[in-house]
Amino acid sequence: MSGREKDDEPERYSPLQIRLSLASVIILVVGLISAAIIYATAPAEDSAELIYGITNDQRYILELQRIGGNAEVVVAELHRWFDGLWHGKPLAYTVAVLCTALAAVCLWVAHTGFFEPAQEQTEDRDS
Repeated sequence: MSGREKDDEPERYSPLQIRLSLASVIILVVGLISAAIIYATAPAEDSAELIYGITNDQRYILELQRIGGNAEVVVAELHRWFDGLWHGKPLAYTVAVLCTALAAVCLWVAHTGFFEPAQEQTEDRDS
């Protein structure tokens, strides 16, 4: 068989690769639909919390800085940001990004053949 005939042959995918590709499509579709539903049904942010919340108070920030230093203020802001990802409309964005990333990983694993067993070469030996 010449090199040109090998190139004309369609590439065959294993059943595991087909399942992983199908799983990636399902994860992406379900994740994006879920994110759209979460976004549509998410309540509006409470403006009173944004204005009068303790984390926006300058005295709170100064007290944090006095007790724990600048690192404590940065950690508190990081914690507030991370906690905000799991409520309301930001939750929809979080779900969309996580499902897209998971679908991309599944598709990458399917096309790289990561879980395929190594092909063994058998040689007939007469001993």
